[in-house]
This record gives sequence, C-alpha cells and structure tokens, in this order.
Amino acid sequence: MTTKNVSTLIQSITHRLDAVGIEDAGIDARLLLRSAFGWSAAKQLGQLLDPPPENRLDDLESMVVRRESREPLQYITGSTEFYRRNFTVSESVLIPRPETEQLVVQTLAFVRERGIENPRIADICTGSGAIAISLALEMPASEVHATDISAAAFTVAQQNADDLNAELEMHEGDLLDPLSGQFDVIVSNPPYILASAMPSLQAEVTREPSLALDGGKDGLDVIRPLFEGILARLKPTNSAAYIEIDPAIEDAVLALALKTFPHAGISLLTDFAGLTRCVSIEHA
Repeated sequence: MTTKNVSTLIQSITHRLDAVGIEDAGIDARLLLRSAFGWSAAKQLGQLLDPPPENRLDDLESMVVRRESREPLQYITGSTEFYRRNFTVSESVLIPRPETEQLVVQTLAFVRERGIENPRIADICTGSGAIAISLALEMPASEVHATDISAAAFTVAQQNADDLNAELEMHEGDLLDPLSGQFDVIVSNPPYILASAMPSLQAEVTREPSLALDGGKDGLDVIRPLFEGILARLKPTNSAAYIEIDPAIEDAVLALALKTFPHAGISLLTDFAGLTRCVSIEHA
C-alpha cells in the first residue's frame, strides 16, 4: 500500500470498498484508518496532507482486506458505540444496533414514570452486555442481571462490564433459567429472524452469530419460551417487559403476547424508521 499522503490513502481505500458494494465506503475508510493508526478524528483531519506512518500500513492493509470480504467493520475495529458508550465486540456477539437503544430508553422512562426507586432488571440474551450495562450505568441504584447461553458472549459482556465499571450480575444459561425472584423490568433482544430469511440477509449480517439471529421457522422459537419465562419472573403489578422483534413477525408476536399476558397492556412500538421494533408488555 503506497500513497503520497493520508488524504489520497483514504480516497484509495474508499474506491476499494466502494468497488465491492459497501455503502458509506468513505466513512468506513476513515474509521479503518483511525483504528489502524490509533488516531482520533481530529488528528486524522490534521494529518490529511502528511504522509501516513509507514509502520502502520501493513495493519491497515490487513483491515481493509477483511472489510473487502464484507466482515463487519465493528468486528475489525473491535468496538462499537451504543447509548453514547464504546463497547467491545467480537464475532462471538451480535453487533448492537442504534434501534436497540429503544429498549434502554423505554426502561428508563418506565422506571422514572412509575417512581421505582431500586428497580430489579433482567436483560435476557445479553450478548455484548450493551443493554444491561447501559441500564446499570444510567441507574446506579438498580439491581441489573444479565443472561446469555453463549459462554463466548458471556466473556465479552463481562469484559465490557469491567471496562465500563458497571455493577451487575452476569449469569450463563438459557433465557431466564439462571434467575430467581421477580423483576420490575425484563428486556431482551432475542433471536427473531425467520429461518427462511437467513440466507438473504446482508453479507455483513451473515458473519454475525446465527445463534443470536435465527428465530426458527416462524421467528418465535426463542420468543415463546422467553414469554413463558417472563410470565414467571415479572412482578404482577407495576412492571414491564420490552422485547425487540422484527416487523415480519409483528402480528404473530402480538397475538402470542395477548394470549400469554391477558392482564397486561400490550402494544407494538416503532423505531426511528417507523418500523415495528419492540413489543411492550406493561402491568399497571
């Protein structure tokens, strides 16, 4: 990889990524360069007309090649932002998406509106721990528990909790099985993609763990037992559960929620794009 200066290097990488169909190739090029060189955005801007550091070019080239193969940018850089904080991610965990922040927002709003002083909260299928850790840090008086069936994901979540100094209880196991007692709020971003839709997912998404994506034939393979666990562990009054879902299964999820929680207020919530993204289950 030879180039005159940082600016032309960014242009070269952008053309390479654009050639393989990557959207926002220019943004990715800049992020890859900053990660490889250990630069901030401000330093990158200030170095545009300077030659790049020769001792970092091999690392950068390796990262660009990985991105050309459609490996997710977040796996290459090893981190992503969620609710204003940086989280470590690896191929062992689902990459947290901006739309998943809605689970955090809904939980914070519910707890504050209901005046719950020391909420007991559970995050099921925690993955990187982004949701649970965000809630623990936003509400220091809360008691937050997080579960995941994947030992590899559990390790990443624990690392993030340590790095961000979040106090929470981590449990390795299936859904709510490792938990005891009842909770004020239960949140989850479970696997919910229809099995038939898995082969047509974006190339980057297919690199993420199928364990965290595949919801089975009707998308409800995990949601069914999750709802049963919530029924057993959610306090019967002044409580809520917020579960991320896919618009393709919203009707089936709504029907299942109405059947499982006949005495709760059930609603579907949309994301910033206007797509159904969450089922809300609230008890008065």
